[in-house]
Amino acid sequence: MSKTRRSVVRRSREPDNYGKPLVTPLSPSVAYHYSDVDQLKAVYENQIDGFTYARYGNPNSAILADKISWMENAQGGVMTASGMSALSAVFMGILNAGDGIAAATQLYGQSLKMTSQVCPRLGFKTTFFDASDPDTFADAILPSTKIVLAEIVSNPMLRVTDFTALEKAARNVGALLVIDNTFTTPSGFNPLNHGAHIVIHSVTKMLSGHSDLNLGYIGTNDLKLLSKLDETVSTLGLNASPYNCWLAERGLHTFDLRLKQAQHNANKLSQLLCEHSKVSEVHYPGLSTHPDYALAKELLNGDSGTIVSFVLKGTHENLNSFLRAAENIPYGPTLGDVATMLIVPAVSSHRELDRSKRLELGIEDNLIRVSVGIESFDIIRDDFLDALDAA
Repeated sequence: MSKTRRSVVRRSREPDNYGKPLVTPLSPSVAYHYSDVDQLKAVYENQIDGFTYARYGNPNSAILADKISWMENAQGGVMTASGMSALSAVFMGILNAGDGIAAATQLYGQSLKMTSQVCPRLGFKTTFFDASDPDTFADAILPSTKIVLAEIVSNPMLRVTDFTALEKAARNVGALLVIDNTFTTPSGFNPLNHGAHIVIHSVTKMLSGHSDLNLGYIGTNDLKLLSKLDETVSTLGLNASPYNCWLAERGLHTFDLRLKQAQHNANKLSQLLCEHSKVSEVHYPGLSTHPDYALAKELLNGDSGTIVSFVLKGTHENLNSFLRAAENIPYGPTLGDVATMLIVPAVSSHRELDRSKRLELGIEDNLIRVSVGIESFDIIRDDFLDALDAA
């Protein structure tokens, strides 16, 4: 009786195909097969290109990282599981116990938590500065500072970083300047072109644009630094899912169109809110009343962004009345979606800050952050007017 070596559980080779797929194939494989030890060794020693084990990288993450690196004018980049894992990889890959971090006071709430609570516990000394006020830099950016962290446009107050002064202050002490460019996007500003060493993104937000994945990105022009960060990502298991990278690449294809429409809507919404009697403050870099308006015009290539923050007059009950009446605008703790979304930072992104700390940053209890979507502005206008009337 003849023996067969076939089995349904054994993998079949891919069929020969001289055509190339129009759409990037999804590659969920955890491991990759090589014909012999010498071939695998050549991959590990970077003599030939290839993938070995998914924690070290996969085709979908490589393709997406290459596209975002092109947008940021970076020599290379690495994808991570989320924006916060990108920041974690930067800190863990670069810092040693006793090293200093200088961080902007206005960051995403979890970034503030990491720098103020987690990093000190790991032996990293943290100081803070106001990124829009160069007079605060000298007291925070010290000879022991190894990393300076800021956002170009801050969350949620939309203050604009004095980048030229900050880059000089970091360079004077030999610190690496790390910029979270999530809010600004590569369309508004390319930090690496202006002296930053590392740029990070929460790709979850505007770049992918559909609120259906978590991803982060780290880019740099220093290939030795990139290798260290890539190793940190794989060693700590901060790697990105192939499926999420595949989805994000698809979202990235419409980024320019989405950004253009959302910014158009954000500009019009900021003007509408400025004129409404139930709104006491509006924060948007495209408004001439914004404290950093001139700086925004200088830095942001005319991109004022897709986020508008405003303070609703009245009490907590007025706030709830507004949110209930805005029933067609989702209340969700994210941004950059195709649909307009609302959050109240005091109970969402910055909920873990003491109220006194929040108020120092200008984050009032009735501050509402709007991530403006791509709907027809007539729809957005009517929804906001109805909600404001009810507040």
